[in-house]
Amino acid sequence: MGEEHLRDAVEKLHATFERTDLDVEGKKIRHKLEEARYNPGDVKPFADCIISILLAARSSGFNVEAVLAEANRVAADILGKRWKKMADGTYQSV
Repeated sequence: MGEEHLRDAVEKLHATFERTDLDVEGKKIRHKLEEARYNPGDVKPFADCIISILLAARSSGFNVEAVLAEANRVAADILGKRWKKMADGTYQSV
């Protein structure tokens, strides 16, 4: 499945749903992450989260290509960083 399928699906859902803003998609993402917790062998909830993120971005005026291009830039930036484990168990770049 190529990027064009993602773009077409996001555009179709954005046009079909009454709302695809941050609040609505945030609720869907939280629900899907809970689903992933209880179905550890299923990758679909993670894919659903990605679609929700793309829908929220679309509602904010960003198309799929723009989001994926920025994700690639962020990933490249991450590769050049060092990470320190914080006391609360999270990591911070140093």
